[in-house]
Amino acid sequence: MQTQRFLQPNPPLSMEDIVARENIKELITYERFCRDNSLWYGMRTCFTSDSEVTISWFKGTGDEFVDHSQAMQRYAPHQIYNIQVWQNGARAIAVMQATIQSRLDIESETYELQSDAKITYRVVKQDETWRIQHLDCVYEQDRLMSVLPTSSSFDRRALAPYRESYACLSYCLNYLGYDVNHQLIGIDQPEALEDFYMRLDAWLMHDSE
Repeated sequence: MQTQRFLQPNPPLSMEDIVARENIKELITYERFCRDNSLWYGMRTCFTSDSEVTISWFKGTGDEFVDHSQAMQRYAPHQIYNIQVWQNGARAIAVMQATIQSRLDIESETYELQSDAKITYRVVKQDETWRIQHLDCVYEQDRLMSVLPTSSSFDRRALAPYRESYACLSYCLNYLGYDVNHQLIGIDQPEALEDFYMRLDAWLMHDSE
């Protein structure tokens, strides 16, 4: 896969580039901080008016995403590992490597769900401020573990109908009553993942031709 800018090494950065990247990192980490801490007003300010969000349990605008997150009333904090940014003028792509964590009771046992993903942001600069225009997830793998050190009665065959990249997440969301999009980007479908990355690169380089 040969992209023009996305996933390629960044050239030496000017001070202006460094400031822009720090502002973008601040934007997306603040968006996740607000999500984890129920700061709905602050989270809403992170998105453009025409924003789109596509994740396992939701597809819609950024504004709608905030509303549905608030209504969900589930604590699911994000453990963030690293962030990489590719910028082209007033557009940028930021990829956040993270683990989404949640606990739920399944048939009288408490489980911890951990889902590894690349949270992918397409951000734009509007009125000198960076905001999120698209938010997607590339799903990698997940785990469902009993919280207490006891033998689990969970039947692994229950995961068989789901995609490998987010089987545990899909099962748990269905168990909680949420519909799950089974056509999302995941590392279990490398051709679709490559196509997604090429589309990200084309979006980033839109004004460079």
